[in-house]
Amino acid sequence: MTLTTRDPVKRRKIVRRPPPDAGEGPPPSAGPGREIVRGFARAVSDCAPLVAEGGTRNHRQVSLAELLDTVDPDAFVGLLAPGGGIAVIDQSGFATLIEAMTVGRLSSRTPLSRRPTPTDAALLAEVIDATLAVQGAGDAARGLTLHRPVADHRLLAVLLEDGRYDRVTLDVNLVAGTVQRPARILVALPVAAPEAGVDPGPVAPEGRPAVSDDWGARIAASVMAAPASLRAELGRLTLPLSAVLDLGVGSALTLPLSNLEEVRLVALDGAVHAVGRLGQTRGMRAVRLTSWPNGMPGEAADAFLAREPLASGGVPGRLGGPQAEGA
Repeated sequence: MTLTTRDPVKRRKIVRRPPPDAGEGPPPSAGPGREIVRGFARAVSDCAPLVAEGGTRNHRQVSLAELLDTVDPDAFVGLLAPGGGIAVIDQSGFATLIEAMTVGRLSSRTPLSRRPTPTDAALLAEVIDATLAVQGAGDAARGLTLHRPVADHRLLAVLLEDGRYDRVTLDVNLVAGTVQRPARILVALPVAAPEAGVDPGPVAPEGRPAVSDDWGARIAASVMAAPASLRAELGRLTLPLSAVLDLGVGSALTLPLSNLEEVRLVALDGAVHAVGRLGQTRGMRAVRLTSWPNGMPGEAADAFLAREPLASGGVPGRLGGPQAEGA
């Protein structure tokens, strides 16, 4: 005789629940940004005529290499301060937010893929700052703000410290009327150092973390093998937009007298790393370096590089020696 239980309450009590999946990650409440779903929904509603629906939060600890692999080449990326984290909004998300914040509605057509501009960064900073401002007390993401955008994603490997990161992703649907588009928001923060009383692992007699003898040589070889792109600038001009539009063949631009000889070596992020003078060597035009505005001569850089690694694993480096000369 078969007994059929029709009462759903009794059935839930009788039927054995399946065990939880052992492969599942930590609970959704772990890590920073525990209120990111509510915070982003409120920020979107306040900054744009949009509604964020179906927010799903995921948290995972990853290495720097794993973090960089998850950043879309066309996504908006900004550095957070303080703390050295990043905030990322994918192409679909930032294009939808910008369209709603500037036009006031969403088109039925999918926007074309494009790189974010400085104007986009200023608008998206409002959404990011408002999202992080409502995080709970004790949350590592609470109060962080967008420090500056990162236009060239290749700089992330240099701007971010090597180590473990708390990566929090939020998948939502941005809705305006009958138009709905997906968006992904990512917030990554460095994992906090062990608290007092927690065993940090093997420690050298001097009180520093134990490392292998050839660690300094290996990290120095790795750092010095990294490519460094520099451009030589004779000078920069700031003109009104009307004057730029009037430029044509035969137009003349006035440069300061000092710019006729002084040349600056500028990195990808716009920082001036060296100053030189125009000249010649072996019949070819050349730039002879004369000073380092950042105050880091070659001898001091060598001294820093020879030091033992810090607890975070970072070791400062340098661009070139004191006798560098480029043509």
